[in-house]
Amino acid sequence: MSNTSIGRGEKGSKFWMQTLVSMCEEYLLNEIKCQLPQINTIIWQSPIAKNNYKELKTKDIIGIKGANLEFWTDNGPWWDAVGITNDDSIILVEAKAHIQETKSKCKAKSVKNEMLIKESLEATHRSLAIDGHKYDESLWYSKYYQLANRLTFFKNLKDQKFDVKLILLNIVDDPTYIKTSEDKWKKHYEEVFQEMLGSSILPDDVILLNIKV
Repeated sequence: MSNTSIGRGEKGSKFWMQTLVSMCEEYLLNEIKCQLPQINTIIWQSPIAKNNYKELKTKDIIGIKGANLEFWTDNGPWWDAVGITNDDSIILVEAKAHIQETKSKCKAKSVKNEMLIKESLEATHRSLAIDGHKYDESLWYSKYYQLANRLTFFKNLKDQKFDVKLILLNIVDDPTYIKTSEDKWKKHYEEVFQEMLGSSILPDDVILLNIKV
């Protein structure tokens, strides 16, 4: 079963994201409030049981409809979870259960799409990286592509004045699949952001959330 398939997940990040949103809402909210204390409530749009745990693409998210998404191809990302907060900010979640899941490469099938994606990734690097940091296409396009395109959507939506927050949610010591400690998650993302942006400090409104299950 792919991560974007409809229905209940059986293990890993898909299972835990569904479980946290549909069965452990209070626990998830409290974990998010530790990082974003201004949030009191979150209404989750996905993945929820009444919609058979269907995930959402950006263009289908309430509050983002009407956004200019021409910076990307039509096959933009499916979000692991989407929520609307009490202050009308939009929570976009990318969930992982083990470090290998963070590594991926682009599979664009046309030169036109490939060029558009590469241009958008490089523009995101220029916007988010520290001054003087050299863009490495192999990292953004071929090694950490999934994170790169989430950052690109986040950055473009922010530029369009949408109040969005990107949560990188990692499952600590997942008992259903591969266990990854909190220390390993922290070290991994410090290294990834250092490589991609020249600093281990995350951009504003990008939140690293390591959740113990």
